[in-house]
Amino acid sequence: MKKIIPLLLLVIALGYSIFQLTEKKQEEKKVSKNDSYITSIQKMGVQVGQQAPDIELMTLDQKKVKLSSYKGKKVILNYWATWCPPCQDEIPVLEKFYQKNKSDIVILGVADFIGEKKDLNFVNNFVKKNNMHYQILLDEKGDNFRKYGVISIPTTFFINPSGEVIYKQIGPLTEKQLNQFLK
Repeated sequence: MKKIIPLLLLVIALGYSIFQLTEKKQEEKKVSKNDSYITSIQKMGVQVGQQAPDIELMTLDQKKVKLSSYKGKKVILNYWATWCPPCQDEIPVLEKFYQKNKSDIVILGVADFIGEKKDLNFVNNFVKKNNMHYQILLDEKGDNFRKYGVISIPTTFFINPSGEVIYKQIGPLTEKQLNQFLK
């Protein structure tokens, strides 16, 4: 009996090690699939090095504005929605960056107006509640999301003063990424 207990402990330890190794490999596959998914999404729509397509959007006070009216300025074009948790997490980072750099940069937050059931008051209240002072624009029909190939939000394009897309981010932005754009 005394010889069986150490042998039993050894078998249990070996089984646990095999279980842990299998779990780790499955987790690596999940991460790899996610990376592949992000990579495939990155290849869709507007790409780095291309001229940013001109788009016309509606402001919160229902005026039309074109992206081309910002030519000559550095522009951050951020596609987002009120119902998107990663978008909500990104708002304070964008707002802080905007407050520090508003003389050097334009931030355009393009809201998914279709997903908001075209409720302008809801979007206005969300913007006020979240202290968003950068320009918020509405994609009334989803045409501009499609034009840029946005299928996952948040998605952000950094556009240089000559209108070229120089960076594309799928997922929330970090303060580091924003600061890189100023250089």
